[in-house]
Amino acid sequence: MLNEHDRANLEEISYAVSHIEQYIEPVKSLDELLQNHLIYDAVQMNFIIIGEASKRISNEVKKSNPQIDWKGIISYRNFVVHEYFGVDVKILWSAITFELPKLKLELEKILNK
Repeated sequence: MLNEHDRANLEEISYAVSHIEQYIEPVKSLDELLQNHLIYDAVQMNFIIIGEASKRISNEVKKSNPQIDWKGIISYRNFVVHEYFGVDVKILWSAITFELPKLKLELEKILNK
């Protein structure tokens, strides 16, 4: 069972994931994303939020959910914060299109236990 602190952080991650989904709904390609600076910035900010909340999750929850790449999530947050203009947009697009849907499913499983 999740403690209140972990549940709040997992819900914060889930909230940020849903925001990214909303922002990119009209976006059909990486080129479209790069042309819309507002959406790009909003997406990056929500990846930062995901990483921040992931850092605050207990080691117990992280260890019991190794299917989530906690270290990768936190590392991506650090990279975005410190190298904002150096972010590889292909990695960003991959994270949006492939990793976020998987993360969303795993979060739902954890939160619904």
